Order: sequence, then structure tokens, then C-alpha cells
Amino acid sequence: MKNYLSILNKLILMLLAFLGFSCDPNEPGVEYGMPCADFKVNGNIVDEISLEKISNIQVVLQNALSSTIHGDTAYSDENGNYEVSLNDFSGSNAFIVNFKDVDGTRNGSYLATDTIIDFSDIEFTDGDGSWYSGEKSKELNIKLSPDEAL
Repeated sequence: MKNYLSILNKLILMLLAFLGFSCDPNEPGVEYGMPCADFKVNGNIVDEISLEKISNIQVVLQNALSSTIHGDTAYSDENGNYEVSLNDFSGSNAFIVNFKDVDGTRNGSYLATDTIIDFSDIEFTDGDGSWYSGEKSKELNIKLSPDEAL
């Protein structure tokens, strides 16, 4: 029985040695994680008729192809400027940007709108050459329609 175990141990050792030496050192190892990138959208929000800047408009950025409802939320400042960003899978290119007046009639009342923004024509910047692909950003200026019902 000892002789049988000794032979079995030697066979296992040879198999492990063969598998270890047969690896290609130039092939990247499999790692856990997901390639990601930052997607940023900024711009200005104005009234469609008067072209006045609108503050306190909620802006939500989310992946258009994702079934999850996570995203980044921001609000336009007193000059109508906003910036939202989302860290997502670097293979993503289509995002939905929602604009919604959430402060009632304080600065007028505007109809909600959304738009799809495509990042496929923009190159990544400042990636680390590993899991972080970098950043893509785009400017999106919006004209909101006043809500005539109020």
C-alpha cells in the first residue's frame, strides 16, 4: 500500500509541475473585478421661451441599458449650470439624462424631459491601463418648456 501511495504522490507531483511550467508568463492573469470608467455630463438649463437660466432642476444620469435604477443626481445652480457623473462599466456608451422640476412653482414650473446621450464617439482620458478605463465627458445644454397647466 505504501508503494502505491508513493507512486500516486509522484504522479500528482509530475502533473502539478507540468501544469505549472506550461503557463504562459505573458498571458494576463484572470482577476476579479469589472472594467469601469467615469461618465460625466455637464451643461446649462434655460427656459425655452425666455431663455432665462433655471435653478433647482433635478438632473439624473443613469445607464440606458441597465435594469438597475442607480445613478447620480445633481441640481442646477442659480446660473442653470449642472454636472452629473456616474462610474459604470467601461463598455457602456448610452446613458439617459432626466431633467425634472422638483421645487414646485418657486422658480416657475417646467415639464420634465429626458434624453439619451451617446458616448461612443468620445475617447477615454486618464485611464490607468488596468481596470479603470478613464473618463468620458460631454456637454448637454437643455431648454425646458414651461408647464402651461399651472
